[in-house]
Amino acid sequence: MFWLSLAFVIDQITKYFANEFWRYSPTKLLGFFYLTYATNKGIAFGLFANSREIVVYLTLIITLGIAMVPLFKKLSFFSNMFLGFIVGGSLGNIVDRIRFGYVVDFITMPYWPTIYNLADFFILIGAIGLTITILRRRDVGNSSNGKRSGMEIRQVRSGESSGLDLEDIYTESDKERRSQS
Repeated sequence: MFWLSLAFVIDQITKYFANEFWRYSPTKLLGFFYLTYATNKGIAFGLFANSREIVVYLTLIITLGIAMVPLFKKLSFFSNMFLGFIVGGSLGNIVDRIRFGYVVDFITMPYWPTIYNLADFFILIGAIGLTITILRRRDVGNSSNGKRSGMEIRQVRSGESSGLDLEDIYTESDKERRSQS
């Protein structure tokens, strides 16, 4: 909940500053980013700009679905943080869509085709972080009975023995069935 609130509040504060200060005068920041006010009635890259209600309802349903994941699955600290970033950023953009009918964007970079906001940045960082967290899981196999049943990634990388008996991999019933064939 903390990460969701943090992403949401930072997004809304920066959008307030974009409305107040950068609306009429673009500003160069750190030599690489430009603060330029723009509005976006659609989703990424301005897609579906003429379908306001559908975009609002669809993003709200997806955001609520993602926000419910921690109710059904225990997540690690980093998974919770990245999921909070995604949901907080999504809610920031949804609030803009409901309040103004568009999303306030204000960050641009040279050679980048779009203008975005911190909500978009939080969603991107959350998605990348969540993907990395999922890919870095230690247990490759399923652990349905609480006992590890798969090889660990570090064993494969280091060349250690995984404890697998490759010569005798069949159960007794499999051996009987194979001998009858």
